[in-house]
Amino acid sequence: MSRRFLCEHQVVPDLDLRLIQTMHGASRPGMNLLFSFSNLGEKCMYSVVESPDRLTVESFFSDLRIPCDSIMEVEVLGEGMGNVTDLRTGRKAA
Repeated sequence: MSRRFLCEHQVVPDLDLRLIQTMHGASRPGMNLLFSFSNLGEKCMYSVVESPDRLTVESFFSDLRIPCDSIMEVEVLGEGMGNVTDLRTGRKAA
């Protein structure tokens, strides 16, 4: 069963559109990058991924050499990307 995780990447060296496209083009069995949003000026990024477990997410970003400051399991509701809930606390995430 797939779970969804919100990944926070506070400082990503060399963050640009090409790196984001590479990240979205990378594939891994059982892992799906749903969407990401970033501030290229401040070199920070957030991404929501679907994966069977947290270790798969960690190794995905490690293989791409993208630092990941936090990974939290979330529930994404609806078609829009505005409703993301942190499953640990039941609050809206980031």
